[in-house]
Amino acid sequence: MQAMLLRGSFDFASVAEYQTLIDEVIDRLNALHQSEFESERVQLSALPDDRYADYRVVLTKVSSSSTVCVRCILYSVPSQLMGHTLRIHLYHDRLVGYLGCRQVFSLERVYVAADCAKRRARSIDYRHVIDSLHKKPRAFASCQYRDELLPDGHYRQLWSRMVEQFDRDMACKLMVSALYLAAKLDCQAAVGAYLESELSRGTLSLSRLRSRFEARQEIVLPHSSFDQHSLADYDALLPTSCGSAGR
Repeated sequence: MQAMLLRGSFDFASVAEYQTLIDEVIDRLNALHQSEFESERVQLSALPDDRYADYRVVLTKVSSSSTVCVRCILYSVPSQLMGHTLRIHLYHDRLVGYLGCRQVFSLERVYVAADCAKRRARSIDYRHVIDSLHKKPRAFASCQYRDELLPDGHYRQLWSRMVEQFDRDMACKLMVSALYLAAKLDCQAAVGAYLESELSRGTLSLSRLRSRFEARQEIVLPHSSFDQHSLADYDALLPTSCGSAGR
């Protein structure tokens, strides 16, 4: 509490920033007792080989919309998992999903603010569902979590401008194609900047969008190297083969 009062604010940009402050306070307090710790350190036993289970196990089935509901929070997961029942390890800061014994995702855990009336929230990553959405782009308009699909405020502004300049079907195709390219090429900021420029000039089209970014998809063949064995080994087999044939 004293550290936050000295900081002058109880607001943090992220959990990581809050954790950094906690770590700094703990380090300062521990430094005051470093000599006592060192004297007792020799008496400490070794840590166990396996970490204890500091998580809760939740079993849940992935819905047809590629989501799971955990503690009243709706999370998107990779679309390949639709219909499967997952075992989720629920930590204080993350969710780790398993299909059988194989880990299939790790997501940041979301909490609802104490003053929130509904006690429900969503955590949607467009990268999880973009493959299925790309096949039916017009579904974007009626998607119940459409606003959460858009990655940030900039993209939400771009969507509003698309709806103003194009009919709804074309706006859906443009936005879904943009998100698809952003996901596949890992260039969300670049796609957003391009949409901003094209909308301002009134020149945005599907063909221009695709030609602008699909050219960036380069096919990179894997480099393979092999050790060639000595061909002299075959010469050593020739006399034996000929002798066997004669007999």
